[in-house]
Amino acid sequence: MFPKNKQNTWFYGIEKLLLSYAMNDTEKIWNGVLSCSFINGSRSELIGKLISFIKILEKWQKKLSKLQYLTYWRSLYSDLVSDFFQNNTKIEKSIQIIQKKWIEIIDDSLSSNYLKKISINILKKIFFYKYYDNNHEIFLPGVVNFCYPDSVCYIPFKVICMIGTDHTSIPKTNYLDNFNLLKKYPLIGDINLYQKYSYLFVQSLSCAEKYFYISYIGYSVKDESKVHPSILVDQLLNYITLNFCFIGDQNLSYKENSKKITKYLCKKHKKQFLYETKNIESFIQDNIKNDFKHTEKNISHKNLLKKNTDNEINLKDLINFWKHPIRYFYNSHLKIKIRQKKQKINTTETFLVNPLNSFKIKNKLLDYIINNKNITKLYQHYLLSGKLPYHFFGEIFWIKNIKEMKLIANKVMQYRIEKEEKKINLNIEKYQIYGVLSEIQSTGLLRWKTSSIRYSDRIALWLEHLIYSILGGCGKSKIIGYKSQIWSFSSLNSHRAHSYLLEYIKGYIKGMKEPLFLTKSGASWLDQVYDERNNCIKNDYYTKIKAYKKLLYTWKGDNYTEGEQEDYYLKKTITISNKKNIKKICESAEKWLIPILKNKDRKKK
Repeated sequence: MFPKNKQNTWFYGIEKLLLSYAMNDTEKIWNGVLSCSFINGSRSELIGKLISFIKILEKWQKKLSKLQYLTYWRSLYSDLVSDFFQNNTKIEKSIQIIQKKWIEIIDDSLSSNYLKKISINILKKIFFYKYYDNNHEIFLPGVVNFCYPDSVCYIPFKVICMIGTDHTSIPKTNYLDNFNLLKKYPLIGDINLYQKYSYLFVQSLSCAEKYFYISYIGYSVKDESKVHPSILVDQLLNYITLNFCFIGDQNLSYKENSKKITKYLCKKHKKQFLYETKNIESFIQDNIKNDFKHTEKNISHKNLLKKNTDNEINLKDLINFWKHPIRYFYNSHLKIKIRQKKQKINTTETFLVNPLNSFKIKNKLLDYIINNKNITKLYQHYLLSGKLPYHFFGEIFWIKNIKEMKLIANKVMQYRIEKEEKKINLNIEKYQIYGVLSEIQSTGLLRWKTSSIRYSDRIALWLEHLIYSILGGCGKSKIIGYKSQIWSFSSLNSHRAHSYLLEYIKGYIKGMKEPLFLTKSGASWLDQVYDERNNCIKNDYYTKIKAYKKLLYTWKGDNYTEGEQEDYYLKKTITISNKKNIKKICESAEKWLIPILKNKDRKKK
């Protein structure tokens, strides 16, 4: 389905790798081929292996694409293994198990006297069906059910008992792991059994309404050797001992607190329980309920982790916080990073540049135009790298963006006289701000971007402008955006800038402890209700309705524009757009964004 051009082939990729090895440099073009990475002598061996691997794939693609008799498929297994795997003791047992299952399938089919040719796809389906034997378990209420953890997803139970949680059972090992090269060379996005079992473990814990009981045999029944619990059990126990203590034990050391809680939570049972038949219900009552009935009264939360009391603040961190306070709160304070949805790989040739690549190309193109670099070479680079669409579509995208970036570049060059850079180290009361201020002109700070100027760009420039003013700068800081859009701040005296910056630092410290509802929706609302001339909030009915409509539009979006409610971090924090949350959003915007609007330079540029 792809257009028949050379760039869509495996062998074009190999040419790029070979060129990279020959030139020992990245991003160089030779004979219409772009080198893609630096390859030294040790990595060059992999190219030869890749070429031979592709040839073997081509050989087997031809073999497996044809219909064959069952006897032909029976003898095929040993050839397949010899082509793709080297014989060694680690995989010998696994090969024998797979071979046995494969021969059983073929022999069962031969016993039916089926004489026609058959596709390998049919045999593959039968093999995987037999290998992954799916048990459809039925759960009954009011009785004890035995099952695997993944069979009871999101089903709450009063008591959940996890049996056999030793280090060999959870995560479970698979005899096919010896074949799994993804496990040896892991990448982001690969199936991770440890993560899967960790998720199931936490899920089981969250589904237990009253009691969660974990059991494993500490010593082998055969030879009395020590058997360790699953790493997940150790991690749970460490978390509890690190963050909780008994009432009155707040001053205990971590080591003593850990010993005390571990002794209370972990119970050793006699070996007779392994051989005697006992009533399960009475066992639960005697060994779980009595032990944990006073737990809530006796244990209190104790965060033993030392909090960061350092008052040194990086300017980049301060700016990143105010651009998106809730995201920064999750990333920095809670140490939670929510991954974006994975992009689907198109099965047909695309005629558009994806948003991320478009953003990168525009920034690079604008930088080349401003600094008088050769944009023809840049075009060849992006074309050969495959980031631009094929033929005319790529040319149209490039020509259009050159026109747009030249408009921005002309405006930038109008104000750009020098490129001064200063390292800063400011003391604002007990806080120390350090970082770098770049592009300092005699007329003030100068910034530019390839897209429209948003509230996050305004607040970033505002914070830099405050520091510039404290350092004695008396110019007007400005940012230039798409279609010659300009936002600038009037000059400030040092004392006033100092008091403003202190408030934003205090807001940063507070926002690190609890989410600050400063959003694009709030900025859209404020732009409608703020009276620039009189420096006040309009309270008339018409303005209020118009402002709330704008807020809800920014929050919910429409068929063409994604609303702010789709932001993963906001979705987890502001779950409902009710009056209470809207009020918080508006109050945050009013408090933190009015100084930006108030100090906007309104004189003609």
